[in-house]
Amino acid sequence: MKKYLILSLILFLLFSVFPAYALDIDPMRLEYTIAPGKTYSGSFRISNPSNFAVDVFLSTDEYRYIFTEGTIPPEDKRKALPSCKGWFQFGRTKLSLNPGEFADAKFFITVPKNAAREHLCAVIFDEKRTLEKITAKAKAGNVQLHVTPRFSIPVYVSIKNTARAEAAITNIAAASGPNGDSVKIDITLKNTGTVHIRPFGTLVILNQNSEIVKDLPIGKTLPLFPGYTTQIPVICPKLPAGKYSAVATIETSENTIIQKKTIFVLKNTGEVR
Repeated sequence: MKKYLILSLILFLLFSVFPAYALDIDPMRLEYTIAPGKTYSGSFRISNPSNFAVDVFLSTDEYRYIFTEGTIPPEDKRKALPSCKGWFQFGRTKLSLNPGEFADAKFFITVPKNAAREHLCAVIFDEKRTLEKITAKAKAGNVQLHVTPRFSIPVYVSIKNTARAEAAITNIAAASGPNGDSVKIDITLKNTGTVHIRPFGTLVILNQNSEIVKDLPIGKTLPLFPGYTTQIPVICPKLPAGKYSAVATIETSENTIIQKKTIFVLKNTGEVR
């Protein structure tokens, strides 16, 4: 009991006495198509809506990859795409913001003349509380925990005339659902292009009379990188026994749609063939 009381006190102090996050950053993702040898300039709007002053430090780092359980890496075991970390320059790498203030932080991306494919990196924002500028409200607590939050903004730079967004549905298969009272449709999608995609779409179930009995959404996935494959599971609620068709329609990029169909039989026992 004492252990849980101490843990609760620590969490209360962390989130009530010392607010951990002060910054609002816009945009939260950078995606550009830039020609080789060209420089692109942009800016972040950084706001401090908190009641304490902060110093903000900007830098670049490698891209933070996040994969789902259904992600399958390329056959050549490629782990990462080329980095554009060295292409970045900042107008300034430190900003000081009082409560309620905002500032624009300019950046420049210079693409080498021989660049091709897509390159990734992350812009890092380290937020450090400016102790000598703490307001009276922030001083109200008699215990302070010093936390240095870090924000990571993903950056995707594709090279003009070499960027190709393409994908293929390599398989679609039906099986019994987790509890035996549903049907699980696994859609296998491979990125066959040169840039990442965020596919989404719908899965339509039709009966033997070609009538739509279920229209299920396929939510937008995490970025799927060139050469990578992902398995997207879609759970279809309970259906009567019978023969069905499942048609997956996936939008891989603007105005690009791909489809694939499978046929399955649902038995009275819940078995799917």
